Amino acid sequence: MNTETIEESVEEMAPPPEGEATNSAYPGPHSTRPESISEAHLKSIVESIVFVSDRPVPVKRIAKLTRAKTDDVERLLAELVEEYRGRGVELVEVGTGYVFRTAAVNAPFVRDFVAAKPVRLTRAQLETLAIAAYRQPLTRPELEEIRGVDSGSALKVLLDRGLVRLLGRKDEPGRPLLYGTTPDFLEFFGLKTLKDLPTLREFTELSDDSRALFERKMGEPVDLSQVEAAVQAAEASEIPWDDSDAEDEPLFSNRDEASDDEDGETTVTLADSADTAARDDEE
Repeated sequence: MNTETIEESVEEMAPPPEGEATNSAYPGPHSTRPESISEAHLKSIVESIVFVSDRPVPVKRIAKLTRAKTDDVERLLAELVEEYRGRGVELVEVGTGYVFRTAAVNAPFVRDFVAAKPVRLTRAQLETLAIAAYRQPLTRPELEEIRGVDSGSALKVLLDRGLVRLLGRKDEPGRPLLYGTTPDFLEFFGLKTLKDLPTLREFTELSDDSRALFERKMGEPVDLSQVEAAVQAAEASEIPWDDSDAEDEPLFSNRDEASDDEDGETTVTLADSADTAARDDEE
């Protein structure tokens, strides 16, 4: 069930036409939440809304649907996060809102049950994604200057997967396209914001135990040296950071612009939960 279905379900809670009996204890989208609705009931409604959505649900959207205060919704969601912590199904906050996911540590077992293939990115795609994440917004020539090889093919795959998007055009001769990561990128890696990305120092100082935990979270072993090399190249580059607000542009559709990338034989498995892997496989 998607978020459109959620709205349809909530519409059913709307007050009936004038003259018909009403249930003042059950709020609808056209009324404020009456005092007779207990906090426990509101918490149950919030939990149900997030549960039926297959995408992260923003706090403000939940508040609008329930006619509750945003602060109240945030507090109840925080309580639910703690209640579900350590269980087989967890409530997590990602870049665009809250979503239920199976525990990452259980991913191999759940994947076997649903027979879903893990999300796989080649070395070239992973390097391209890391550079885009740390140096965005940037143009394709700037990205290729850092990598040292043509990256058109890898970039197109990331665009098709919804991990990278067009942010607009750079204000310089030729107005080249600017690329950056998407909300799906944050959701895929379990990040709330881009500020949660580790610095190069934090990454290189990971202990063996931390690296093992990282691999368990990803579902299968990952060659972190590849990510480390890409991050180091991105941080060492002299390309200036561009904070300019870019206007939205149509999605990248010039297939001729994407050329073959010879540096893409090594595959790296990335799956922070079985739900993410299954959803990608279905798409």
